[in-house]
Amino acid sequence: MFDVKIDFHIHTNYSPDSTISVPALVKKAKKLNITPTITDHYTMRGIPEMKEQGMDFIPGEELRVTTPQGKADLIGLFMNEEIPKNTDVYEALDEIKSQGALTYAPHPFDSLRAGINNESILKRIQIIEVFNSHCLSQFDRKAEAFAKRKEKLRAAGSDAHFLFEFGTTYVELELDELEPKKLLNALKTGKIVGKRSPKIRRFAHRIASSILKPLA
Repeated sequence: MFDVKIDFHIHTNYSPDSTISVPALVKKAKKLNITPTITDHYTMRGIPEMKEQGMDFIPGEELRVTTPQGKADLIGLFMNEEIPKNTDVYEALDEIKSQGALTYAPHPFDSLRAGINNESILKRIQIIEVFNSHCLSQFDRKAEAFAKRKEKLRAAGSDAHFLFEFGTTYVELELDELEPKKLLNALKTGKIVGKRSPKIRRFAHRIASSILKPLA
């Protein structure tokens, strides 16, 4: 029996492109019994407000790192300190682990966004996002195939920027404590539940990403 449902990829209004307030997210998360992971773009400024809300959550950050192929997104889970924008990917991986945090690859292989598609880098990342609500299914299939081939842990995220997007994508886990090592173990038998965002929403997100990616 599954104890916990976790959405591994959510943006609050501390991200410049999200409208989700922390109180609204917490209210819906409690109603749906979903543990949110806060992965705002390039900031952890929302974490203190989340801590004031009195519910379990995973503190994180969606970093913008530099790779040999260009800029890309990388998430740290259970982080306690921001990592500067445009840090080298290998330095960022080391810094995340030095915090006792976990490394997570959001929307890898998504060539229309800033997904990491370098397999030598992905092999160093602990958790691969194999379902992202905004991804085209072909990119998620590539992520799933990679995770299976390299025996990587798999997870899913709504990548929510609007409150209506939160609640339909998560991982069901047998987990008695929200702690990094226990989470890694629980992901071995996790069950992914995922639903794509509406097509018009995904199209708008993709257009915005293509415009903003070179500037980020």
